[in-house]
Amino acid sequence: MFSFAITPLGNLFFGMSVVVFVSLLFAGGRRGEWLWYVLLLGSLGLVFYADDLVTLFIGWEIMSWSSYFLIARRASSATLQKYIVFNLAAAFALLGALVLIYGAEGSVAYVAIDLSTLAPSHRIAIALLLFGTLFIKSGIVPFHYWVVDTYAQADERFSTVLSAIISKVGIFLFILFFVRFLPAELLPKGLFVLLAWLGVITSIIATFKAIDEDEPKRLLAYSSIAQVGYIITVIALLTNSALEAALYHAVIHTFVKLLLFVNVAAILHTTGRNTFSTLGGLMNTYLLNFLLLVIGIIALAGVPLLGGFSSKFLIYTTLLEAHQGLLLAAVMFSSASAFLYCYKLVYGIYLGQPTHDPEVSAPGRIPWGYYVPQVVGAALLLILGALPGAIVPYVNTILEDLSLAPVMDGGATVLATPFASFNGLVIWEAFVGIFLLILLGFLLLKNRSTRPRDRYDISYCGEVPRPDVNLHYGYGMGRELIRIGGIRTILTHHAHALWGRVIVVAGDGSHLIQRLYSLTAQNIAWLFVAFVTALLYLEVH
Repeated sequence: MFSFAITPLGNLFFGMSVVVFVSLLFAGGRRGEWLWYVLLLGSLGLVFYADDLVTLFIGWEIMSWSSYFLIARRASSATLQKYIVFNLAAAFALLGALVLIYGAEGSVAYVAIDLSTLAPSHRIAIALLLFGTLFIKSGIVPFHYWVVDTYAQADERFSTVLSAIISKVGIFLFILFFVRFLPAELLPKGLFVLLAWLGVITSIIATFKAIDEDEPKRLLAYSSIAQVGYIITVIALLTNSALEAALYHAVIHTFVKLLLFVNVAAILHTTGRNTFSTLGGLMNTYLLNFLLLVIGIIALAGVPLLGGFSSKFLIYTTLLEAHQGLLLAAVMFSSASAFLYCYKLVYGIYLGQPTHDPEVSAPGRIPWGYYVPQVVGAALLLILGALPGAIVPYVNTILEDLSLAPVMDGGATVLATPFASFNGLVIWEAFVGIFLLILLGFLLLKNRSTRPRDRYDISYCGEVPRPDVNLHYGYGMGRELIRIGGIRTILTHHAHALWGRVIVVAGDGSHLIQRLYSLTAQNIAWLFVAFVTALLYLEVH
């Protein structure tokens, strides 16, 4: 009890946490909240470096409650209630699994746990409880009910922590238990097939929900859910290649969300506006912030040149290697659709028509501290784009520590799999060459072009709009998708209805229990009759 072990897997997750937390120090914060950040970082250390079940659970609880107090600084009571209920459910599911393990093994130490001797039903019960913990903490549909409002209403800096780090804790737990303690061969294959499909369905639903959002933070919240869905889809295969792809994408997602959430936080902080319908046309004002956002969305979309392409490449080739054609098609559909919300994010904030009068409300300057986390995230994404194989040796160290075979290592510049490989530096050289040629062409044509007087002047299109006409396409972007049957179902159906019914059923059940426990003569008589009937039934059988 209360034992710790330094492991490569723990080092990876805790190292990412430290980078995110230290980067956010420069973005400022409210007085008194950094105590909670320190407590949260310490709790993550307990989770990632625990060597027994008790330490793991204590770290998990401290993490959940320190997060609550940081969220409570700005979130509504309804959002806080959602957070408490769902995270208590996740904690009870985890506690139930740990109790079952302790009851079977008689020890809480990791080294003493061997679940191969348990009855199949016992192993399935443990797996289902752990799945429940993963579903809630990672926001798998329909357990994402608490995630979006929490991300949207939390302080902008803490939204970054929730997306970049807290969403990965369930992934760490999954690897710890289903690779180290309860390997896939000890469980029905159907459980992991179901998990993979839940991951990709979550990605598709969250992607189209993101496209329909008018708030940048809610869009990024759905984006986080979708990206974690990719990780869960591939990690459900539980092969060495699947773990490589999942860990790689976890790293990429961490630094993409560090960049994007802080980028949006800088805009919200400086302009005081928090919707696409009140933003737009800010590229010239905040050019550096715009360029950093472009780096983030290129990585998020998985376009070559940045680290996002490397992780998507591993996900696709892993699914090919496992002969999961349908899963691959679904993941590629979700990934391609993500271009729409990526475009909406950059267009809705920085491009198009300004939705405010710049002379009436001149925007202020972004504090320099907001650039530090973005530059850290962008630099790491650029490095992993040029040197995609740089982290493969460390991934192999993790796999070997988990008693798995290492994956192919083609060197720092090459990312290799049994199906394909690519050289990051060659791609960089090709893209830079093409970019320079295009730039040269624009410079040669510059003097021949006609420049409009201002961005409102679109008379070359045949008409001049009235000043009150909103030409900002980012405002209504995605609404036309509701015409498509399957997408219309996603956009018009919400988890609120499902969980509303659950609340009604739970309320009715609590009233029934309350009536049974009220010691009236009638209730006592009914309980006595039920007790006698049960005794007679047992006697007969």
